[in-house]
Amino acid sequence: MRLAKITNRNAVIGLAIIMALLVVAAPVRAVDTVLSLPSTPVTVTVSDGTESYFVTTLSNVPSNCTVTNTAYLGWCIDASALMTRNQTFEVMLYSSLNPPSGNLLTARWDMVNYILNHKQGNANDTQEAIWYFINNTVNYNGTPSAVAQLVINDALANGTGFAPQYPDVAAVICFPQNIPPGTGPVQDSIIEIQVPQIPEFPSIAIPLIFAIAILTAAVVYTRKRSPRKLQLRKLPLNPKKRLLRQPLAKYS
Repeated sequence: MRLAKITNRNAVIGLAIIMALLVVAAPVRAVDTVLSLPSTPVTVTVSDGTESYFVTTLSNVPSNCTVTNTAYLGWCIDASALMTRNQTFEVMLYSSLNPPSGNLLTARWDMVNYILNHKQGNANDTQEAIWYFINNTVNYNGTPSAVAQLVINDALANGTGFAPQYPDVAAVICFPQNIPPGTGPVQDSIIEIQVPQIPEFPSIAIPLIFAIAILTAAVVYTRKRSPRKLQLRKLPLNPKKRLLRQPLAKYS
């Protein structure tokens, strides 16, 4: 009976230790790559850029979003259309890490995000490399520059499966909506958004606290289940018996 209780106690402690180790060793995402984007259309104005192909300015952005009412580096993803500059229209914003259905769903966003985070050359070189991997309506038939070809080769060698993490940038898709009559041609485009940083406390401290809680619960459980040991007091031997055990004194 006592042996069975000891075995059960050891099994509970062993199981708790294994669970704690699994919790601590489990992979935890240091950074959440899901961008917080508006659920309703926002207003954009596009102009020519120097550091990027477009300068895309957002407005009417709700609060508590990853994006704000400011200008972003923008890029073309449809070489068949010409974006009318300096006109205002509405777009829905979609994360390239969670693209909408249709052509955008199957696009090589891993390659695009890799290029945005490993730029070489100037804005035109970057744009040509992006067109090589994503062109929303027709295949890109242009001839990349020498530098753009280096960017393409780098992406082909290292960009498969690339997922941006803080402090990388991620592509956010600007999908036109509610185009007013008389508006000039518009097209799908992307902007660069820095991936937000998640504080380390949720990713590291919580598993450790959970592991400590498991071990503590196991210790409390085993103490409650363990029988109390009887405190036995040693009684002194009978003095008479002690005398009998002493050797007889020798008389001279």
